[in-house]
Amino acid sequence: MYYDINDIRKLRKVLRLTQRQLAKISGLSQSYIAKIESGSIDPSYSKVQQIFKALESMKPTSPQNASAIMNNGLIWIYGDASVKEAVRVMHESSISQMPVFDRQQRVVGSISERSMVEAMGRGKDIRKLEQMKVSDVMEPPFPLVDEVAPIELVAKILTFYSAVLVTKKGKVIGIITRSDLLRA
Repeated sequence: MYYDINDIRKLRKVLRLTQRQLAKISGLSQSYIAKIESGSIDPSYSKVQQIFKALESMKPTSPQNASAIMNNGLIWIYGDASVKEAVRVMHESSISQMPVFDRQQRVVGSISERSMVEAMGRGKDIRKLEQMKVSDVMEPPFPLVDEVAPIELVAKILTFYSAVLVTKKGKVIGIITRSDLLRA
């Protein structure tokens, strides 16, 4: 990966390192790091390499499977709940989509702001829509992956779907959205 010398400060900040910490792991002095970051010296190539090698060593490794990035605070709703209740739950939870379960705790669909707007676009009055059951406007369920599914697989699925549900021994234990993947 190519870095510019001007990236040192930015990378250090992203990794939440102080100049002193960076100096310690790179084998240089804190004052030398400060001078490089301020632009008051022109360091040698080997010193810059030392710094970037130290910064690279501090980068977190990417998660290897779905359970590492999933949100285990799964928010869902029953299919027989009202759309008005779904809107309330989504608003209070600051989410735009959620899975729909039946009373036997099986995933039967999904509901999103998009599915509700589409229902309105098909001529459903907002007040009538609010009284409808979630099952009347829900979309197909989000895809399911096992907790050990590789991140690469989840990323490919998320190019087609807005969320993926994570399972363990057949039970849904979490959800991964595109924003969860980008934060990983």
